[in-house]
Amino acid sequence: MRQSSYLVSSCPSTLSMTPMSAREPETLEADPQRERLLDAAEACLKQYGLSKTTIEDVARAAGLSRATVYRVVGSRDALVLAVAAREAERCAADATGYLQQFDDIGSWVVEGILFCLREVPKRPVLAQLGAPQDLGTASRLVLNSERLLAIGSDILRPMFEGARREGLLAPSVELDAFIEWVLRILMSFLAVPGPEGRDEEALRRLLRTMLLPAILHDPVMRPGD
Repeated sequence: MRQSSYLVSSCPSTLSMTPMSAREPETLEADPQRERLLDAAEACLKQYGLSKTTIEDVARAAGLSRATVYRVVGSRDALVLAVAAREAERCAADATGYLQQFDDIGSWVVEGILFCLREVPKRPVLAQLGAPQDLGTASRLVLNSERLLAIGSDILRPMFEGARREGLLAPSVELDAFIEWVLRILMSFLAVPGPEGRDEEALRRLLRTMLLPAILHDPVMRPGD
């Protein structure tokens, strides 16, 4: 496994991360009607796409009235975000498990972004949010969603807190602002992957070169890197 070019700590345990959202399942019983609507909305998004899915489509697929859909979820945007958040939580749990093999903040950040870029296209609901034709609508929904921002924060907060205690983060770096910026990066790369022929290793080098010096305090390069 390729190791990070940026050293974080001689004590990996400081950097271990097990977010509450990833290790503890929801204890409240799910609302069957809401889950039925989310399942129907997920099916409609897969079939029609983000821009063409309507409340009427979801109501028909769920076998419920439009009034019931609005009562349960509030609006079409809220429904789309609820479906996206449900899938994002599943993706976040998978990402947390994958990232346990790394023990430094540089790798958590870069490999986490690369994991999302690999996984999102495989997950139809999330892929809809990265589709070029719906980029404007999807960006507005994603970047204004407190829940999606919170999911990203839950993943990185323990790592950031450990790195800050070790004096490894640049003083001006704030987690919430960083998560927003990462979401903007993801939306951009998902919509426009980059020059033809750029492989994952080239993207990894780009992220390390352009991103890590902005968030790490006085990063140290490993000999030979």
